[in-house]
Amino acid sequence: MNALGTAVSNAEEVVTESEIKTVLDQKPDFNFYYGTAPTGPFHFAYLIPLNKLVQLAGIGGKGTILLADYHAHLDAQKTSFELMDLRSRYYEECIRGILGKDAKKLQFVRGSTYQHKRDYVEDLYKIASKVTTTRAKRAASEVVRMSGDAKVGELLYPLLQILDVKYLKADITVGGIDQRNIYMLGRELLESVSFQKGAYIFMPLLPSLKGGGAKMSASDPSTHIRVTDSPKQIKDTIKKAYCPPGVLEQNPIISTVRYIIFPRFGSLKIERSEKFGGDVEFESAETFEKAYASQKLHPMDVKNAVTKYLTEILSPAREYFEKHPDILEEVEKTFQKKE
Repeated sequence: MNALGTAVSNAEEVVTESEIKTVLDQKPDFNFYYGTAPTGPFHFAYLIPLNKLVQLAGIGGKGTILLADYHAHLDAQKTSFELMDLRSRYYEECIRGILGKDAKKLQFVRGSTYQHKRDYVEDLYKIASKVTTTRAKRAASEVVRMSGDAKVGELLYPLLQILDVKYLKADITVGGIDQRNIYMLGRELLESVSFQKGAYIFMPLLPSLKGGGAKMSASDPSTHIRVTDSPKQIKDTIKKAYCPPGVLEQNPIISTVRYIIFPRFGSLKIERSEKFGGDVEFESAETFEKAYASQKLHPMDVKNAVTKYLTEILSPAREYFEKHPDILEEVEKTFQKKE
């Protein structure tokens, strides 16, 4: 697969592919960034955009992971100022754990280290003067938890996110598809603050493990797997996950195989007893999905394989916090109480 194919593989949407190609052709050491706000428990669905960061670094890009601590407060005060440091440390160690040696290819930056500086604030004023409250609310609606009248902080959230593209000097920005409205507003605004409008790779969201078409939620433990879960917890959660025979659409287990396991391992081995056909190995997500859709694979066999691969991916993060239980215990307490 060439560099462009690697960059756009598995993306839900690319804006635009021709602009991505131009970046890759003209700037082999391009800059890219991905941001995440340290709010709820860190779960395995974050591997979808993180895998993309590893791929972009692999084709020559210089990557930054933004720990968007100010954003975590602007979003309905999910994270207080007092908890920003703790939760940011927790998120960073989770990411370093599940990425392993690939984390060394990426730079970690906190929003609070630059989002208060004069140039940034002045740019914020400039774009804030151009955006109506209706447009800001629409941009943030898929990301920020709004109830009733939107708070000013919730409307500022997308504007800061837009400026992060400039201040992290991103040629390519990676985000979940739920971030699309924010960055499309950014393409209209960034040139007004003397920066390129940018190119964007939007990754799909993993469906809830409960099924029903909902997206995975950090606030509902039954919908996701935390990166610190034990092997038994992972196994029990996957065992109960929605995975109807032959169905690919909105199937979280099949999506996990395509968007998490294949990008990480390049293949999938499903172990079965001889009476059920013996072991089978797939070299691509397409061949695996074809076999599953034709019901040549039993859901439980696939679940067992997914459990094995996820346990391997997540174990370094879990082991880190087993050696540093004070951090995990402290951060878990903050998730159990309403701030």
